[in-house]
Amino acid sequence: MAEYTYLELCNQVTAELGLPVLSTIENNPNQTARQIGALMNRSGDDVYQAYPWRVSQDYTIINIGAPVQTTGDLVAGDDHIYNVGDTSGIVANQFAITGSTSSSETGIQQAARVVEVGADYLVMDMPALSDEVGAALVIARDTYAVPDAFKWFANETMWDRTNHWQLVGPLSPQAYQWLTSGIVPTGPRRRWRQVGTDPVSWRLWPAPTAPNSYPASLVFEYNSKFWARAADGTSQQWLVADDDYPVIDGQALVLHTKWRWLQTKGFEYGAQQAEAVNFTEQLAARDAGAADLRLDRRRDNYYLLNIENVPDGSWPGPGNGNP
Repeated sequence: MAEYTYLELCNQVTAELGLPVLSTIENNPNQTARQIGALMNRSGDDVYQAYPWRVSQDYTIINIGAPVQTTGDLVAGDDHIYNVGDTSGIVANQFAITGSTSSSETGIQQAARVVEVGADYLVMDMPALSDEVGAALVIARDTYAVPDAFKWFANETMWDRTNHWQLVGPLSPQAYQWLTSGIVPTGPRRRWRQVGTDPVSWRLWPAPTAPNSYPASLVFEYNSKFWARAADGTSQQWLVADDDYPVIDGQALVLHTKWRWLQTKGFEYGAQQAEAVNFTEQLAARDAGAADLRLDRRRDNYYLLNIENVPDGSWPGPGNGNP
């Protein structure tokens, strides 16, 4: 249940600024109501994105299935594959394509991808290197959609749960091209990177074509872009209806909306902005608790105290040769 609704928060802003009470925000033609509502949404989005709030964190599972194995005819210098036995389930720009043997033997170049799908043909992003009739093809999905709520990745949360190893990434464009274009295209673990625009933007390398690479379940955590809720609990990106409510502290939105309104009117707003920032930092500092800060060995093998940062002598204080 909402602690404060959109209308209640806006009316707290008007009360503190000495403005008239608003009967509604939704579809209100009054300029003040529209402006207060817009500034509150701007404040809510900015505050929400400023910190990895606990309520914004979620995860998604990507389940890798078996690749499509079929046949087709290659023509040297042509990017089409003709007479493909089965194109069902293949989606352009989401699948990589190889042969069942090495790419030099099948005429399909390394890191080739499917860019167009027809009823009995495929188009690659590179031409074939040689002619071949009935070439064995392995077409594997390597690009997946991020969730609708996705805003940004939570670092170091990408894991292959089936094989119990952490995925390597995100790859830089340079590292990705080194792998896909160089002579050493693979390694002991899967790599990943974000490509293009959301939602279909999460890509694996190498494509899961090897028998031991599927089935597999991959996981990563992310921060959601949905910081508002409708009265029935439906997640959304903005406050719209009067009874919508934010998932973050409503008082932070009130404080930030106040200084933004003063700013738009040309008034001094520095003190109000500082108050809002300080309050938000306090909320962030205690959000979701904090882990113990240890002085001994930790999981990542770093030390807070070790021979590199503790002097051999000349300790400060009485009794240590110092005043």
